[in-house]
Amino acid sequence: MTKNMEKKYIPLANFFEVALQREITLSFGELENIMGQALPNAAYLNKSWWKKTKPPLTHYLSWTNAGYYVIDVKLGTSVTFSRTQMKTTTNSISENDENPSAYIIRAIEASDARSFIHLQEEVFQQTDFMYNVQNELDLTVQQLRKNLTYWKQLKNRTILLCVLNGIFAGYAVIHGYKHSKAKHVASVRLAVKEEHQRKGIGSELMKAVESWSTQRGISRLELSVMEHNGVALDLFKKLGFQQEGIRQNAIKLNDNYINEYSLSKIL
Repeated sequence: MTKNMEKKYIPLANFFEVALQREITLSFGELENIMGQALPNAAYLNKSWWKKTKPPLTHYLSWTNAGYYVIDVKLGTSVTFSRTQMKTTTNSISENDENPSAYIIRAIEASDARSFIHLQEEVFQQTDFMYNVQNELDLTVQQLRKNLTYWKQLKNRTILLCVLNGIFAGYAVIHGYKHSKAKHVASVRLAVKEEHQRKGIGSELMKAVESWSTQRGISRLELSVMEHNGVALDLFKKLGFQQEGIRQNAIKLNDNYINEYSLSKIL
């Protein structure tokens, strides 16, 4: 499906492939969130770029291959896609929703740095299950982009983003170790925004984590969960993680000490 398409449009093609909606309106920002790349200037300046369906350009294949076509363009604002036939899917996030959603999971790009930092801050504000509180993580866009460049050299670290209808809904950080004797091991941090929880996003992110890790020779995943985070504990145990130990009084929250559970999974 994607062999004749520019690489940067493949995430967009993946999105439309799982979409259930008969009609979808996406802002330019949401389209770029899905792609992890900026749209070309022509997309902002010319409606014809969106209506084009002939080579040599092939960007349109990202939606036409899934049966969608463009019915309205508001330059610099939004694009509306429609299709004549509905389809069924096993998308676990969408199948029981009256207003079906489409999502993709992809690796972070440098252009996502600012949005990811904002996403993290939103999560820190919503929950006390993370290890940072809002505004505590002193990470700039420049620092994150530098980290991402270094991670690509290591090839065993990344951040996987779940993009739901063009909105960042959650993420998983995979942090592989540098030392030769531990390169088969990676730690994982998982987070889903409060409004998108209990929709299967956490499970799908972890499946993507396992797939990404296996492709890179990572065979052991490790993570930590605060003892009062029952939802996360249930999820990870359901996915095959085993509890290995307890760190007594590892966390201090609101002047109370909380234990932390260590879990792992062999892939």
